[in-house]
Amino acid sequence: MSLIDQLVETVSTLAPITLSVPTTPIFQVSRFIHHVTTTPIHPVYFPYLRFGVIHAVRVTTVWAGLKKGKKRGGRLQDLFGYLALAWGGSTVTSLLLNQPPSWLVSPTPWIIYPLIYTLLVPTGLSAYIVDTCPTLLFGIIGGLVDGMTRGTTITSLATLLSSSSIGSSAISADGSINLWTYALLSLLAISSGGLIVGALGLSEDEWKLGTPGLLKGGLINTLDAWSASLVGLLWLTLTNQNSSLKPINEFIQSSLPHELKSSTSSSLSSDEKIAGDILDVPHARAICVMVLGTLLATKATILYVIGNKTKKVNKVDKKTELFILDEKDKEKTKVVKTPVKIGSSKPTPRKSPRAKSK
Repeated sequence: MSLIDQLVETVSTLAPITLSVPTTPIFQVSRFIHHVTTTPIHPVYFPYLRFGVIHAVRVTTVWAGLKKGKKRGGRLQDLFGYLALAWGGSTVTSLLLNQPPSWLVSPTPWIIYPLIYTLLVPTGLSAYIVDTCPTLLFGIIGGLVDGMTRGTTITSLATLLSSSSIGSSAISADGSINLWTYALLSLLAISSGGLIVGALGLSEDEWKLGTPGLLKGGLINTLDAWSASLVGLLWLTLTNQNSSLKPINEFIQSSLPHELKSSTSSSLSSDEKIAGDILDVPHARAICVMVLGTLLATKATILYVIGNKTKKVNKVDKKTELFILDEKDKEKTKVVKTPVKIGSSKPTPRKSPRAKSK
């Protein structure tokens, strides 16, 4: 028996999962993802999927936050930085998989992203949202939107990997996807845009080499990266695309209701279809999106709490410093007002008035 089998058996014996998993949120998220990834904004006037528009709008708010309080360079310079942030992850992933990036073979990204940029960034709408929306609310909503867009991207990497020319080296004969490969691809697909912008200083007025926030370390600063890898491994586990994760897959699915499972899948063997213990792919994607969105919303909440504590400490320090300065000023005033005797202590004789001329 392998180490994973022993661990799963021990945990299931000591702490069996008896809680019922609510299915309604999973169904709703699954339907929402299907809607935004298959429905255009308008079938005639703007026949482009809502998923791309939502991602483009979200990137404008992130870009406005990066440019907050900074001088704006040229408009083309600003647009280039925005596109690098939006397309960096997909470009790096496509190059690693020996495939052309989408913006190179399709005009669709060039229609959606520059148009959304023109409508929201030069007009100041994105900056207005960042400035006026409450910090905590903006962070939570942004985390949930990022969870939807990033989770959908991560769960699509398996299809890209299988269709790639290098997929044969990352996928074994039994169809198992290499865990290390998928974890790194998930990380790069999500974090490459921010790494490029931070490393080249594309959000600054003058471009220069710098240190991306991801490389500054810390559990919170690196959450975007390790949460993407974690959700990538969760996707492989839920969809049973790695044989070494099968015990964990069985352990998780034992607590899931039957409404989330499906026994019809063309890629499954007859024994697996009879078992009827296969998690439906859209529902597995919804679970991954919900997990990632929860992690990102938690990060926003923690940063908000830490920021508030820092502001309070700074306010106290400023008040204390002003009090000390006031006390010093009072002492100086007292010293200046203290009378000092110089020379003789005798009073100066009073001059008699001159006699008036008659």
